[in-house]
Order: sequence, then structure tokens, then C-alpha cells
Amino acid sequence: MFVLRGTVVTMRPDGAILTGGAVYVGDDGLIAAVTPVDAVPAGFDKAPRIAAGGLIFPGLIDLHNHLMYNSLPLWMEPSRTVPWTSHNQWGRAPTYSSQISQPARLLGAAAGRALLRYVETRAIVGGTTSIQGNPRGAVPPDNDLIRNVDSEKLGTADDFIRVSTLVADSKEALAPYVAAVAAGRGFIAHSAEGSDPKLRSEFRLLADVGVVTPQLVAIHGAALNGDDFAAMKAGNSSLVWSPFSNLWLYGATADVRAAHAAGVRLCLGSDWGPSGTRNVLWELKVADLWNKTHAVFTDEELARMVTSNPGEALTKVWPRPVGRLERGALADLVVVRRSPGSPYRSLIEATETGIRLVVVGGRARYGLRSLMQPLAPSATAIKVGRLSRAIDYGDPAITWTSVVADLEKIRQDPDGASARVAAFTLNGEADPADAFVLLPDMPAPELGDDLTARAVPGPVAIPPLEPLTTGQAWFDAVDANPFHDGLLSGLRAYA
Repeated sequence: MFVLRGTVVTMRPDGAILTGGAVYVGDDGLIAAVTPVDAVPAGFDKAPRIAAGGLIFPGLIDLHNHLMYNSLPLWMEPSRTVPWTSHNQWGRAPTYSSQISQPARLLGAAAGRALLRYVETRAIVGGTTSIQGNPRGAVPPDNDLIRNVDSEKLGTADDFIRVSTLVADSKEALAPYVAAVAAGRGFIAHSAEGSDPKLRSEFRLLADVGVVTPQLVAIHGAALNGDDFAAMKAGNSSLVWSPFSNLWLYGATADVRAAHAAGVRLCLGSDWGPSGTRNVLWELKVADLWNKTHAVFTDEELARMVTSNPGEALTKVWPRPVGRLERGALADLVVVRRSPGSPYRSLIEATETGIRLVVVGGRARYGLRSLMQPLAPSATAIKVGRLSRAIDYGDPAITWTSVVADLEKIRQDPDGASARVAAFTLNGEADPADAFVLLPDMPAPELGDDLTARAVPGPVAIPPLEPLTTGQAWFDAVDANPFHDGLLSGLRAYA
């Protein structure tokens, strides 16, 4: 247990910001009190008291991702001169398999544990404490570094959420999800991704089978209109907006003005490395750039898209509140350096350099050495760009250096890695007891329709690992894509 003191941005419905406040974090991973709103709880007399030195927010929640692909760089199909119009198109592009699907599959098969730790590290340095998009295959334990929304059990034996990544296009295909929703489970579904109005039929199918309920989290919704958003509001469902990926691939994004006018709960998701931002902290900046042109949201409303809004969506099925700082909520926190302007503006404009501390389930996982030392003395060093930080993977033997080394072994010798994978995947032979194999959750043309197939990934060229921080090389890649008409180039100004 410990006490974190500073300005507490609660993200509660009343919008309380507590200057000189404190968050009391219990050994059970829950918030025991937030003062001065609550009384000081008993049992904290000898607990460490830490001066945050910044703004204390709820940990950021990324409700749309595909973690297996986040070691890869931004991708453009060289033969494509106009934006795509549907999610059904780019998975068949000539370079998609060789540059995205096969490299990710090989890393996931040959170094799944290291890959997952790498991409979770990439998320946590941006303040993320919960992320959607756990790959198929091996399931990480709760709170291995951050929460994996798809598989998080919160210390129970329950399976709270079902996920449909590839769109279910018939009532028969949706039947298992309908049953899950009827049993009280959450349902996260990709729907209407692209600019083609015909994609609205994907959402109408969800409505027809009766899953447009408070448990539904719809991802993308780029082709939806006001009628669809009215239905979503009536069902108290949530929409995850991924503006970078939408603009990168389609040159257009969801009509969030209409969604906001309808009162739909909006969240943000950073999607994946090939067409997304480094972490949801940068997706927040994309939303801010869009908003500077359209003037739809307040800074507080933008900040809620990565905190209380996705938290409320999850709380429909999780047994504990998340995404706001209040007694009884999950103790997921991020401390952000304060900058001029409102606390919400500080969060919007923060980059990886402004993340001072990240706490997940009451455990300090990443941050400044001065803050980590009293809370996680076994944390190990990590370089984040030019920054020196500390990270706790839960085992002192696991370090950032070892994670990168495990991935580099595969990258430097893909032929050897393919041969080793073949030894336990060909002909359906059992995996070694210590294997941690990740399977694709995105299109894999080389596998056909069966994404659970253990076909051996062929030797492929694996690109260099992407840096943890958002820097000039990434901005240059953004500038090279004409589909977004220069809007995304504005991200460079936040660096």
C-alpha cells in the first residue's frame, strides 16, 4: 500500500480536480480513498507517501488495438494511389502478407512472450494501463505488465468479454456472441470500417440480432450515420474512434460530430503499428488535431475518451470501476507532468517524456527512478529515447534488454526461427510445454480463412523493431502518405 500525493484529476462525473489531494492505494489493488473527498482510511500510518510531482490521472485505456503487430512500422501499399474504401480491401494488397502478416506471425510463433512484453512496454511508456487487442493463442496472466482487456479476469475465474476482430457477416456467425451478451458478457466488435456506405449493413446486423446493448463496444463505425448513432445511443452502447488509422487507410474517419450530437459514449483506440499511433496518448493528439478544425469537443471530453468513457464501457461487465479515481475503483493510475493550461490540456499535449509514473492494479510498473525506487525497488532500467526510466516486469530476471534481445534473435535469423517453429507446429504436433505462441487476429492471406492454423511462417524479412517513442522518422513516414491530406502531419508539432 502507498499514498500518492498531488493534484488528482478524478475524471468522475462531477469533474472534480483536487489540488493537494491524495490517492490511497491498497494492497488489494484497489483505491482505498481519495482525499479530501474521502476520510483517511485506517491502516496507512506506515505506508510510503509519494509526492507525484505532476497530475494524477486514471490510467489510460486503449479500447482498440492489435498487439501482435505493434513491432512493425507504418505501412503503405506502393501500388495504391487512392484511399481504400473498405476493410475488406487492404488485406489482399500485394505487400500486405510479406510486410505485415508473415513477420508478425513469425515473431508471435518464435518469441511470443517477448513480443507481447515489447508491445505492452510500448503502450505503458505512453501511460496505458489497459489495452484491448490481445492476440489469439497464449493468454497472458492478469497484470503481467498492463491489463489485457480481452482476457482480464480481475482475480476471478470469469471470462468477461468476447471479441470479434474479423467481421461476423451472418446471424449464424454472430450466434455465439448473442448468447454471450445474453449471459451478461461484453462484446467488442469491429463494424463499418471504411468509407463505403454499404458497410452500414455490418452494424444493422448487430442491431438485428439484439446485441446493440450497454455491453457492446463497436470499433471504427466510420461508415455509420445519424440513424445508426441514434440506435447506438438507445442501446447505451459505446463507439471506439481510431482517427489515425481511418485517415491513413481511407482518407476519412467516423462522423463523431453526429455521434457526439446523438450522445454516444466515445472512446479512443490506437489500432496497430501498420496504420496507427505508437500508443493511445498519441491517438489523443490525433483527436485534438481533428477537433481544432471541427470544434466539437472540449478538452475535458477529449480526455474522457481515454479514461472515464472506456472505463464506463468496461464497468458494464467488469465488477470494479475503472477509468476514474474513486474509492473502490481499480488502482490504475498515471502521473503526467503538468504544462501550461488546464490539466486536461496537459494530458492532451503530453508525450512519452511527460509520463512520470504508471501504476496498474496498485503496483508501480513504470516511471521515473525516483518514484519507482520506493514502490518497486526491484524494477530494472529502461531507456526510452534519451530518457532513463525504470520498469517492473514482475521478475528481476526479465529486463527491457532481454526482451529486445529475444526479438532480435528472430529478426537476425528468420530462417532458423522458422525451422525451430516447424519442429513443433508441422503436422499438428504438440507445442513445447514452455511455448507461448501468439496467433493472428487480422487478415492472413497466406493462411486462408483459418487463422487458428499452425502453418509454419515462412522465412521472411522482419523489419527493425520500432522505437518506443514517437520521433522524427515516424513523422517523416506520416508525411509521405497523401491520403490524410496533411492533417496527420500536424502531429509533429506535439513532439
